[in-house]
Amino acid sequence: MTIVYTIGKGSEKDMENLILTQLSKSYRVTYIKSKSLVQCGQGYEIIVADFPEIKSLYVDECIIVMKSGGIVPNIPLPEKSIIVVNSENIEQLTALKTDSKKRVITCGASEKDTLSYSSLTSDSIVISLNREITAFSGRVIQPLEIPLKLEKFPKDVYYPIAFTALRLLLDDFNSELGNLI
Repeated sequence: MTIVYTIGKGSEKDMENLILTQLSKSYRVTYIKSKSLVQCGQGYEIIVADFPEIKSLYVDECIIVMKSGGIVPNIPLPEKSIIVVNSENIEQLTALKTDSKKRVITCGASEKDTLSYSSLTSDSIVISLNREITAFSGRVIQPLEIPLKLEKFPKDVYYPIAFTALRLLLDDFNSELGNLI
């Protein structure tokens, strides 16, 4: 089981929609938000907790995906945790500069970001992994490009990039085919 936190305003639903419609195709997703709990999909268990903010965190490992406008938690994170941030959000980047121990995946439009994009149309995006990352499984994933086609494209291009980062961290990737599963 892997625990994922999405942090930011509840009104930002793009990440929630991607998780429930796309991630549930490969995993059994338990999605907790406010006063609701949704379970969908089959397979390896992923628990996603959607909070406006986190004040304390007592887990051994987790993935934190910041929503576009979310505030980075100023708390000690587990040693085996990874935080996905929007490089266009200066407040998120500034908050992370004070702690060099945090493993950070930056997502945005720049080739300096860990993940960016090289092509964008109204229903698809080609995500670029610009440097190697290590998935939670321990597997190292080398730079590559990943096409992603969506029925409903989010308003903010950050979300499909951050969602792809999440899938790569979950090791939801077939390197022989060059595709996310």
